[in-house]
Amino acid sequence: MKSTSTFLRRRAVAAAGIAAAAALALTACAPPGAAEPSGDASAPAGETGALKVGYISPTTGNFAVAGQEMVDGWNLYWETQGNEVNGVTIETIVEDDAGNPETSLTKARKLVEQDEVDVIVGPLIANTALAVAEYTASVGVPNLHPVAASDDLTQRNANDLTVRTGSMGGSQANYPGGEWAATEGGFDTAVTLCADYAFGWESCAGFVQGFVENGGEVVEQIWFPNSTTDFSTYASQIQAADADVVYVATAGGAPGPNFLNAYLGLGLDMDKLLVNCCAADQGTLRTMGDSIIGLKSISYWAEGRDSEVVTEFIEAYKEFSDGKVPGAYVAGGYITASLVASVLEENGLVTGEELVSAITEYTFEDSIFGRVQWDEYNNTVGPVYIREVEKLDDGNLYNVPIATFEDVDQWLGRTPEEALAQPTYSQTFQGLE
Repeated sequence: MKSTSTFLRRRAVAAAGIAAAAALALTACAPPGAAEPSGDASAPAGETGALKVGYISPTTGNFAVAGQEMVDGWNLYWETQGNEVNGVTIETIVEDDAGNPETSLTKARKLVEQDEVDVIVGPLIANTALAVAEYTASVGVPNLHPVAASDDLTQRNANDLTVRTGSMGGSQANYPGGEWAATEGGFDTAVTLCADYAFGWESCAGFVQGFVENGGEVVEQIWFPNSTTDFSTYASQIQAADADVVYVATAGGAPGPNFLNAYLGLGLDMDKLLVNCCAADQGTLRTMGDSIIGLKSISYWAEGRDSEVVTEFIEAYKEFSDGKVPGAYVAGGYITASLVASVLEENGLVTGEELVSAITEYTFEDSIFGRVQWDEYNNTVGPVYIREVEKLDDGNLYNVPIATFEDVDQWLGRTPEEALAQPTYSQTFQGLE
């Protein structure tokens, strides 16, 4: 792993090397919510040819719904905007890793060593993303992450070739939720239920720190294996804890609906429930229907946000998907494709550190996520929404913002040096002093 100082020096050199092309101009066919130009838009077009993209996502297994939607978002952009940009043709090879780290690494090696791709997009699950990012950095291939939420992608394992393009770190995205629960939510005590791996530990840590730092008390933390399908035992433990608020963090796909069925099956109070992005994504809303109207959640994506760019994106996806409303996985895939297209439009064919540095020079003043930019560790800084499920005029369920926290970074009130000096989050370390 590179030291932080080495990474920042290399990042500065790479950024300086493309300073003339750092301002990324968009054409008239730019996607909804694409980046605003930030400087000189007259730079000449660069090299033409093909950009070969390897796309890794779990399109089978327990996370298949989320994984396929991540692919759908990527495909939506190229199908609606065309797969040729400024003389560069996008060639995409999709590989299914079924959410397994060993499979994901095998697919990444195949894409790089046999297919000779220029960039890898994905995968989705935290442990698969960490494995792939380490490999791609070692062989000099950029790795763009539309959805993966592992903190260390852009912290301890940060490198010049890995960038989070369409999501936030797990602790980053949930920290404002803890603050909201302890203040505006008016809750004094909490019980947490989170997946027992990196993403779950980090999501819980973010919520717990935001909650405790604002006067709340966490009375119990419960962990479940990532392969869990029956949550009835965990729902009973939550009931026994008898806390004011229940915070739950699942990964995408089946765990969200499976938990909610168990929780509601015991007759537990939904007004006490606050879940993370994935547990209340559109896949869950479509599965559960009106039974979860009123469910509150925390996310960097809110499809019910009153925004023209969000509305345009939703309408485009509805046409693409026979009327479905896009969730965070679709949005992450789509915005990643739009970033790649915008870089190619301005620079022609660019690869390696130049591609990553060009992407992270963006500031999205009004993207589909809101105002988003990147920090020196290639991580997004932007809004986090507290959302509530509502049925809107088109008859579909949406996550509608009821509170917004702007410019949320990944350091949870610490300096980068203080945050990186901590142990990694786990069952036994949740970031509290």
